[in-house]
Amino acid sequence: MWEPIGPLPAAVYWRRRFVAILSTVAVLVSLAWIVAAALAPAEPASTAPGRAAVSAPQQVDPSPVPVEAPGTGGVEAVASESPPPSTSELPATTSEIVLPDNTPRAPVAVPESVPVPPTGPVPCTNEMISVGAEIDEAEHRVGERPTLRLVVVNVSDQPCVRDLDGARQEIVVWSGDGEDRLWSSNDCVNPQTVDLRTLVPGQPVAFSVRWAGRTSTPGCAEERVEVPAGAYRVLTRVDDVISAPAPFLRSP
Repeated sequence: MWEPIGPLPAAVYWRRRFVAILSTVAVLVSLAWIVAAALAPAEPASTAPGRAAVSAPQQVDPSPVPVEAPGTGGVEAVASESPPPSTSELPATTSEIVLPDNTPRAPVAVPESVPVPPTGPVPCTNEMISVGAEIDEAEHRVGERPTLRLVVVNVSDQPCVRDLDGARQEIVVWSGDGEDRLWSSNDCVNPQTVDLRTLVPGQPVAFSVRWAGRTSTPGCAEERVEVPAGAYRVLTRVDDVISAPAPFLRSP
């Protein structure tokens, strides 16, 4: 069976058998490779050089984003869209700030004005100004917030310039007999800014504050307590020019 039979030389038949065997082996190897490739698990495609990979869209977390409090280095709060607190919700110590008061008021009678010097208005001396104290109503109930005013008037006969810096002003509540100092606008809030103003003779310049009705001490060092019903007085000053007292009552 294995011996070549035919008219041709035996070498020809052996060569033909060898080529046929090689062809069969090549076909079988090719089929085995195709089957192995089909059964192998799929591998993630690598990104070709110079081409960005396309990834699936990321899901956005709708929860609030933590906010790091300045200077703490840690997460302290969660961002929200809640509105800031209104002025009425703030502590009384932050709202007891003396501010300019533009309430209309009548001019004060002063001597006849003299011409302004060529160099401009002169500095206001203490003798050129008067300082007054006012309260919006003579009587308030405990728990209400009266408006206390400081009024400065140039009583001289010429315009003059004065620094009405908040730290140079003070509004103070005293007991009715003037013995006990109960509250000062400079105890808990004392803004210091240069406020140079030209004061026209007879034209009042006013500042006011809404007092929370509680005591205070210098530096706001002690607990503030409600001032009870009774008789009191308010005084004001600019530097060392002090007003006359304005009395008022607090009723239950």
